[in-house]
Amino acid sequence: MTEQEFKSKISKAEAMWRLPDRRSYYEGYIRGLRRFYHGPHFGTLQEHEEWLGLVYDRNKSRADRGRGYQDGLQGIRPYVIIQ
Repeated sequence: MTEQEFKSKISKAEAMWRLPDRRSYYEGYIRGLRRFYHGPHFGTLQEHEEWLGLVYDRNKSRADRGRGYQDGLQGIRPYVIIQ
């Protein structure tokens, strides 16, 4: 991923993060995207593992963060949440 692509994706995700019904997912997506772009230099291994584990949390908000983190970590287009 180029720096320009990274900045574009982060900018779009930050705009979506401002919407209350999507905040948890995009919080995770932004963090995952940063880890994807910067590699293991972003955050610690323990933090990375904790974020990955959130997807299994019973709390919907925390699970949404985990799903967002996993999507960002793959550098894929964010999942569109329709409620």
